[in-house]
Amino acid sequence: MAKIKITCPHCGQLLRCDERHRGKKVRCPHCKHLISDARSPGARAKPARRWSARRKLMAVALILPAVAAVARVWIVPPQIIHWPDRRPIGVLILASNFHSSPTNPRGWFNDPALDFTGTNGVENFRKALLDYADRSIAILKRTGAQGVIVWDLEGEEFPHKTSFIGDPRLLSRLAPEMAPVADEFFQRLRSAGLRVGLTVRPQQLVFDDKGQPRQAPVFDTKRILLEKMDYARARWDATIFYVDSNDGILRPDEVWQLRRLAEQCPDILLIPEHHYLAYSAFSAPYISLRKENPGKTTKLTRKLFPDSFRALDISDASSDQAILAWQQGDVLLFRAWFWNTDCQLLENFAHERQ
Repeated sequence: MAKIKITCPHCGQLLRCDERHRGKKVRCPHCKHLISDARSPGARAKPARRWSARRKLMAVALILPAVAAVARVWIVPPQIIHWPDRRPIGVLILASNFHSSPTNPRGWFNDPALDFTGTNGVENFRKALLDYADRSIAILKRTGAQGVIVWDLEGEEFPHKTSFIGDPRLLSRLAPEMAPVADEFFQRLRSAGLRVGLTVRPQQLVFDDKGQPRQAPVFDTKRILLEKMDYARARWDATIFYVDSNDGILRPDEVWQLRRLAEQCPDILLIPEHHYLAYSAFSAPYISLRKENPGKTTKLTRKLFPDSFRALDISDASSDQAILAWQQGDVLLFRAWFWNTDCQLLENFAHERQ
């Protein structure tokens, strides 16, 4: 009978056995281990069973619709935003760390020469803030604005990027001169018929042993934002929130957390700083016209989300860009604490609406 040569996989010995043992279990006479499939080294394995072209097509036909459905819900979720007012929104930047000084440590009103320290510091600040509000209200009314977003309510005492606090609950600790007058400030804006809003951050401000703060990431973005927003809604009736320093596409779960937040608070307008297509279903994504041309995404966004719009910052942008954005139904953001060319353009829009 013909012999076949096999190599024991356990001890490496070359063996010879009868042809009738091919493919069967044999025991190595040297190490006594079973060789599960006796075959010569050059023997070829039986080819694996292959799917026919028809079966492959059937599998693709079943899988593709499921993948497409999941992708559509992830990238193009149902639209829930409802904010029919497309009039402009003013921006009030109250402070800058670049203009701080020993007498104005939080850089209020971008003027280091102001003095809000000493015995009369709080009263001096109150007068300056309310004068600032009155000047801004006059501009907001002339431009036909629907409301205003207040930046840096807590001041800017700390270096960038901690400087943007985004937590109104910390007023008493971080800006003791603002805490007693904030209610009067927002009341004055609301009494002028304006919606009010402010900036919030999806991080938590924490302090080290020396009292120095830093912005710490938070897993539950919805919870931390809701706590900050609920405080501002209850105290000042705020309804517009600029979400500063969010992660956008760098954090895949964020879009769903912010969407759940928008579903829970349908009467607010969220304006996220960082975003991608899916954010348009529940918010007004922020875009600076001087840095970016949003025209590339407008057509696709409006096709997927017919009632969507963006919050477009027209500061230092060309008038042609601002006019096009206004005609497309986007909400324009503008500097409202001093009169400038953007204000003049918006005043013309207001007259056209009338």
